[in-house]
Amino acid sequence: MERISITGLAVAMALFAAPLFFDLALCVVGNLFRARKPRRGEPRVIRLAVVVPAHDEEMMIARTLASLEAAGASADLFVVAHNCTDGTAKAAAEAGAQVVELNDRKLRGKGAALRHGFAAAFAAGANAVLVVDADSVVSANLIAATRRLLEQGAEATQCRYELEPPAAGAWHPLATLRALAFRGMNVLRARGRAGLGFSTGLFGNGFALTEATLDRIPFNVNSIAEDVEYHTRLAAAGVPVYWVDDASVHAQSPATGNAQATQEARWEGGRLHVASRATGRLLSALIGGRWRALETLADVWSLPLSRGMLALLLTLFLAVHWLHLFALGCAAVAAAYVLAAAGLGAEPMSDLGALAATPLYIVWKALITPLVLRQSRSHAEWARTKREAQTP
Repeated sequence: MERISITGLAVAMALFAAPLFFDLALCVVGNLFRARKPRRGEPRVIRLAVVVPAHDEEMMIARTLASLEAAGASADLFVVAHNCTDGTAKAAAEAGAQVVELNDRKLRGKGAALRHGFAAAFAAGANAVLVVDADSVVSANLIAATRRLLEQGAEATQCRYELEPPAAGAWHPLATLRALAFRGMNVLRARGRAGLGFSTGLFGNGFALTEATLDRIPFNVNSIAEDVEYHTRLAAAGVPVYWVDDASVHAQSPATGNAQATQEARWEGGRLHVASRATGRLLSALIGGRWRALETLADVWSLPLSRGMLALLLTLFLAVHWLHLFALGCAAVAAAYVLAAAGLGAEPMSDLGALAATPLYIVWKALITPLVLRQSRSHAEWARTKREAQTP
């Protein structure tokens, strides 16, 4: 009986970790190939508008809009001032954006802000929208590169999304490690999916959708992870998200301490909530012949890498030979993944040096688990992440 219990626990641990390392292995291999392009159909004109959802972003909005103005390419800018208690709307108007104010305490999610922004953009004559968060800086070619891919036939796109160093500027291993993890999730994995012909995913910032896509699959998502939730709907419907590899958006890292813990918990909790709701939809798509939904299913059920590595360490306490071999293979996949993610950054040696802080990071992630579980509730709200003020 004891042996059966140990074997059952070993199987459970392997199943717990398998989606993550399966997804990582696919993405590492996929980075060896070029991202696929949309099949060219009839030439079409894209009238692209930029929608910036903003909740109490008075200190950051001018910097974001300045970078979008520099990107130019004749796109209209719409800022949705959503339940703001500060001067976000005024600052956005002074920076030249068209402001859509949404003041309704019953509409508390980012999804509601985006729906209002999309409606305003389409009413003004746009037929595609690019979403940029109000705490971000975009590359000068983002608007042009996104429009070009949409003109080639893409119905949805996602660009590189990375973190800037903390505003304090000093190198800090935990902050660097977090940025490396963020690049792995939002750059390496997206590039790998694109290289293998899968949908890249949506990351909530730097993504674009056509009006036709939103008519077909309305943006009726209200969870914290509205980007992940909407992507599961696109994947189930067979609408791929194409990768814009040569353009990027950068968001400033949150302040350390409680602000960072809160944001991490919101991301993880939101994904957990979406995974529990989207599994049936994705399985139905697989049964219906949309095999590419398999990767999306693995993605939504993937642990963060830090939690996956903790699970591998726990396997050492079980005297199950095959489980140790499984853990060794997963560790090799993780090593290849981390090296590849570091190689995509500007300072790979600095990124790899930050790995010395991995044990501390894993312990910290374990400590915020109760907060993650609280944030997985369906009614958790959109809240501004505390960051340092920035000027254009």
